Amino acid sequence: MDEQRPTSLFRLTEKDKQLLALLQLNAREPTASLARKIGVSRSAVQERINRLEKAGVITGYSVRINQDKLQQTVNCFTMTSCTNKSYTDVMTALRKLDSIQAVYAVSGEWDFIIHIATHTLGELNGELAQINLIKGVAHTSSYIVMETKFNRRLML
Repeated sequence: MDEQRPTSLFRLTEKDKQLLALLQLNAREPTASLARKIGVSRSAVQERINRLEKAGVITGYSVRINQDKLQQTVNCFTMTSCTNKSYTDVMTALRKLDSIQAVYAVSGEWDFIIHIATHTLGELNGELAQINLIKGVAHTSSYIVMETKFNRRLML
């Protein structure tokens, strides 16, 4: 599905919220099972899913991988400040780095929080060096994740 930028906010019903929460846990759960859990018919669940997709609330389906089960992963959050008006150039360069999982624009003294995931500390060090070489990156401060206490999807 194409990412869509909604022109107006979509109003979720309680059933929509319940459905989205269940889909975030398991997007492959059968429609009949979802219907039983939220107390509506199977066709009503399918109609809700179609409506949420059409409205751009559901933009796609993905697999969440537990990296700890596959290999050792080093996660790092890097606070980044940019020189004036260099955001577009910095974002263009950041998109080219495969180790970057997400970039969040934030308020405060930092402009972005960058989530980086690598296999080793050596790889992380190389990625951080590349980020610091990007024209327009003024300053960074990095924080390596020692342990994930819990990971929750978006709250509805």
